[in-house]
Amino acid sequence: MKLTFAILLAACGGDHDQPALDAAMPDADTSPLAVTLAFAPVVGSQPFACGQTYPHMGSEDSTVTPRDFRFYASNLQLVDASGARVALTLTDNAWQHAGVALVDFEDATGGCQDGTPELNLTITGTAPRGTYRGVAFDIGIPEALNHQDLTSMPSPMNLTSLWWDWNFGHIFFAAVSHVDLAGGTNDHYVHLGATGCTGDATKGDAVTCTNANRPHVELTSFDPATDTITVDYRAVLAGSALTSSVGCHSFSADTCTAPYAALGLDFATGGMGPDVQHVFEVR
Repeated sequence: MKLTFAILLAACGGDHDQPALDAAMPDADTSPLAVTLAFAPVVGSQPFACGQTYPHMGSEDSTVTPRDFRFYASNLQLVDASGARVALTLTDNAWQHAGVALVDFEDATGGCQDGTPELNLTITGTAPRGTYRGVAFDIGIPEALNHQDLTSMPSPMNLTSLWWDWNFGHIFFAAVSHVDLAGGTNDHYVHLGATGCTGDATKGDAVTCTNANRPHVELTSFDPATDTITVDYRAVLAGSALTSSVGCHSFSADTCTAPYAALGLDFATGGMGPDVQHVFEVR
């Protein structure tokens, strides 16, 4: 009845009665939009799980069991319907701090001995209200946070298993596999981190690195309310010799070129290369 009465006054009374109609109309919701990005680990078309065995892996057609599968993400953005990018402001919790999130697919069971029992398959935050059709993020920890004293850093950036003592920096992306051989075993590592670094952070020096090695991921046709981002363990390891090589610690072209290319990186420069990443997909 109040709304009807206000409309009648506006029609009969002229412009001076317009505020009555405006007061009757509800205000648009300008509160931040809660956003959850969902991730799912896969091995090709199969789910990823610690303790499972996966055949036909890598360049040597190896049968492997996982040992580790985790990554840090930062610089998260959503792409709206007009193509504009807006920042996703992360919520601080045990898995997220200072705009950095850890996505953790291993649960420390069945051979996944590098990690922790806890899993984390989501990144949460807020963004301006709108319609979003894409997401973008970097793999890794920003340079300003990468070379600080690990013991002084909060979770999730204080994990010793994702840290290079000799380089005083974080491991941005870890995909580790185990192979049983007739005469023993082989563990193959894909550990991605910044390289070519100068300056001794333990002495308070500023550290600079020639090779950032932070892949940038952009996914289109993505609705954060309904879609899931898959991360393919098989794709990371596809070109690597899992039976005869100890893997990539971001230093050797022989062992790093293939996983770098899978993540869209150029090994020589540490920047984005000509290959489109094929580890992260929308499903």
